[in-house]
Amino acid sequence: MPLVRNIFEQIAKNEAIGSFIAGTPIGREFVHRVAGGEQVEDVIEAAQLLADAGRLISLERAVSGELAEAESALVFADYAMAVSALASASLARISEVALLPEFLLGGRPRIGPLKDLCAQAQISQVSVMIGMGPDDLVDATLELVTGLRAEGFEVGITLQAVLRRTEGDCETIGGRVRLVKGAPNYRGPGGDESLERFGQAIEVDKSYIRCAKALLRTTAEPGFATHDPRLIEIIQTLTARLHREKGSYEFAMYYGRSTGLQQRLTDAGEAVRVYIPFGPGWFGRLVGGLAERPTGLVPAIRSLLPGA
Repeated sequence: MPLVRNIFEQIAKNEAIGSFIAGTPIGREFVHRVAGGEQVEDVIEAAQLLADAGRLISLERAVSGELAEAESALVFADYAMAVSALASASLARISEVALLPEFLLGGRPRIGPLKDLCAQAQISQVSVMIGMGPDDLVDATLELVTGLRAEGFEVGITLQAVLRRTEGDCETIGGRVRLVKGAPNYRGPGGDESLERFGQAIEVDKSYIRCAKALLRTTAEPGFATHDPRLIEIIQTLTARLHREKGSYEFAMYYGRSTGLQQRLTDAGEAVRVYIPFGPGWFGRLVGGLAERPTGLVPAIRSLLPGA
């Protein structure tokens, strides 16, 4: 799917498309369904509605392209405002802020501002989740999280089932861990050829289940990011077999997708965290996810339908 992936990547880089969509009546309704909006107050309003519906919250300030230092400072300022707003709205304990390693480690590392944010979040009782980016940042991301934890910051990490190494990482990393599929045969810019990946979607699904088992057998606090009902059913079977109480793990999904499934899981007593992108780069973040896994386009569109 290289051609499809390239098309999505080019669309994601065009911020004017996102502004155009948000400027139309139908577009504004769509934006409110899939993103928190461009301002911090917008995303807090969306978070409050989700909390009222029994969901957990994950906020990510969407970032597109390389940022100058002044621009990166604005991103961290938005994160700081979001943490303060979550605490003021009594949403802190059920919320996290998520950051991508491409922003933190790509180009000029931004570790100092990250530590300041982690300190503020920890005082406010808001969790911090570090994502997993392209292959050339995998080792650096793991080292970053290990270092932050050693300094007393309780940060979580995202692991990709597509990497052959991930099952071993699941057995040892501990703490808060979010498991995602990742994309077969997609390394991203500057991909590391030394990292072995599963090449077929079915292999990734099997790896996801093995990784889920590994996490559930440890003291980790796992989160399973998937919209696949079949995988969710398998994980629920595993949690029952391994005597994991509901609330000691969670499912994670995108804002506006599979809302019917989210509600069914919540009604069954499962913890469901909803990931909400916000900020001016929301459109690029949303479409960029499809670039990584273009074969998931049809299921993604289907999951946006009411009741899905």
